[in-house]
Amino acid sequence: MSVLVHENFDEGWEDSWDGKIHNSYVSEDALQLMFKRNSHYGCALYKDVTPSRHVKVSYKVKLLPSWNSDSTGKTLGFADLRWKDSKGRSFGHGNRRPSPDGFSFRTWFGKTSGLTVPIGMYVYHLGQKPRWGDSIKVGSVKVGGPEVLFECEADFDEGFIRARIDGGDWVRHNIVVTDKTAVTRAWLDAYYGGPAVAKKNMAWSVRDYKLENLGVDPLSEGIDWDAIAKMVAAKEEADLQTAEAETSSPWPTEKPMPLADQLRQLADKVESLEG
Repeated sequence: MSVLVHENFDEGWEDSWDGKIHNSYVSEDALQLMFKRNSHYGCALYKDVTPSRHVKVSYKVKLLPSWNSDSTGKTLGFADLRWKDSKGRSFGHGNRRPSPDGFSFRTWFGKTSGLTVPIGMYVYHLGQKPRWGDSIKVGSVKVGGPEVLFECEADFDEGFIRARIDGGDWVRHNIVVTDKTAVTRAWLDAYYGGPAVAKKNMAWSVRDYKLENLGVDPLSEGIDWDAIAKMVAAKEEADLQTAEAETSSPWPTEKPMPLADQLRQLADKVESLEG
């Protein structure tokens, strides 16, 4: 386990992020995700992180009294946008399904009803049903109300993503990814729409953004990855020799375990030894 990013929005914080802050700004220790009238983008900052297949993001959020959404939109999350089409556009984002790699999660929000706003998960993954990603409601936040904690965990090997608000019940959603997909980006995003734009100035206030790797830490000094690579190479060679020998056998044989599963088993063993 390790902390990939912990952003408190201190002085100079923006220097370590790429992208554009657009209309957002920091007030005290909070990032104000500002959606201006007739615009889509409130913020589009990102930071590359060590590839991780089991992560958790958490942050505290408050909807300012100005908030009155009449459409859906997306805010903070994490992603793997390394995989691109022939035009250089990332799969798993922007109405482009993973093909087969690519993944993104952003916090979803819906239309304001009274003084409450539904929020949840917006996920692009290989098993998504609609073209533009799966939207899953987790709960609601009160406009002008107290700050709440939002948490989201994704485990690619177990095939799920789940989220909760203020320590409540987890809402789980099944996902499908390939063995090459991993979270490689922390994402401070704020996008109004779909096709709609904000009809007035409105903002979320967020602070204490943290992205954690809940799996094996690839940078841990206690893990000899060279030794593991040699073990995997030796196992592959042995499997190849076994397969060649069995081609002439009249008896049925078991299918060898995929390399990705072997790596996961090795990582689990190493983690248990480290613990």
